[in-house]
Amino acid sequence: MSQSEPIRILHIIDKLEIDGASIHGITQTLKWWIHCHDSSQFEATVCNLRARESGGKFLERSGISVVYLDKGKFAPSTLTDLMKLIRQLRPHVLHLHGYGSANFGRLASWLTGVPNIVHEHAVLIDQPFYQTIADTILSPLTTKAIAVSNSVKEFMHRRRKINPSRIDIRIVGLPLSELSQFDATSIAMKRSELGISEKETIVSVVGRLAEMKGQIYFIRAAAELIKTYPLTRFLIVGDGPDRELLEREAQRLKLGDRLFFTGFYEDVSIMFALSNIIVIPSINKEGGPLTLLEAMNSGKPVIGTPTGMMPDVIVEGETGYIVPPKDVSALVDKLSTLLGNPLLAKEMGEKGWKVCREYDVAYSSKHLEGIYKDLAMK
Repeated sequence: MSQSEPIRILHIIDKLEIDGASIHGITQTLKWWIHCHDSSQFEATVCNLRARESGGKFLERSGISVVYLDKGKFAPSTLTDLMKLIRQLRPHVLHLHGYGSANFGRLASWLTGVPNIVHEHAVLIDQPFYQTIADTILSPLTTKAIAVSNSVKEFMHRRRKINPSRIDIRIVGLPLSELSQFDATSIAMKRSELGISEKETIVSVVGRLAEMKGQIYFIRAAAELIKTYPLTRFLIVGDGPDRELLEREAQRLKLGDRLFFTGFYEDVSIMFALSNIIVIPSINKEGGPLTLLEAMNSGKPVIGTPTGMMPDVIVEGETGYIVPPKDVSALVDKLSTLLGNPLLAKEMGEKGWKVCREYDVAYSSKHLEGIYKDLAMK
């Protein structure tokens, strides 16, 4: 490549939204990375293997070029169309996110000679058998790999068959300087909009409503806690395939207006700002949940589970707590500790805010730029 031309990156991703309800966390991450790059040195295009949907529109609104292949999950023509796109755009690096993208992307990389990066964002314990077969065959075609946490690196080595010497660990981080800030008036207005008084403490869970996220255990913990802490409101922020199931569980436990489903927010910063405590009750499939960093950036204590990067980032007893997945009693115990001691909760949140300064997305963006440069020059 010429020294004067920018490095062209083609991000290839299976889909940019989940279950037709939520923008994928990776979609948000792509926006942050691409906006962090110096446009005179790097040009990025996103290729969605599926049809146009809300996640793609979200990127397009931010000025990012998105191409849609409009392919089914196993469509063989994905490979030929992907190769056509590569010949058209002439990228220097293929950055692959998701199973389909890693499979078709590595084949296209091999056939075109364009180096690839397999980027894994979660531990997928229910990986399909056919994907393990595909990974076993395609692993030698992996140029570089990135994991978002130690547990994800282990998963990539054990299940995805990638040589650990090729895997870097890099937490994505947040664009700390760009995140919305809210004053007391804005927070009070939002509380009023939701019908929550100033006397009430707010405990929230934020994320896609799906089984692996563990919101049902949050609901069951809420049913126990309101007996002792009646001036507590529990918010479930987000949308997803399990919403009706979760609403039925809340009704079964007679939580009434003590628990409220807010629906999806494109910018959830205000929900973190008005909350007093954040819970991340994930069962599995977490790599580096952005919710954790967003909660810490808002100065709130976090109760999480030992999935993904949470054990690496949460300082037990100082910035929050780690409880076993599905353990309602443990969750009730730690929430009781914080609800019964607001000063402790505030102190934990302040310490978490300081820790979060170490996780700016600019750091992971710079790390990626270094990898792009190394691969483009080979």
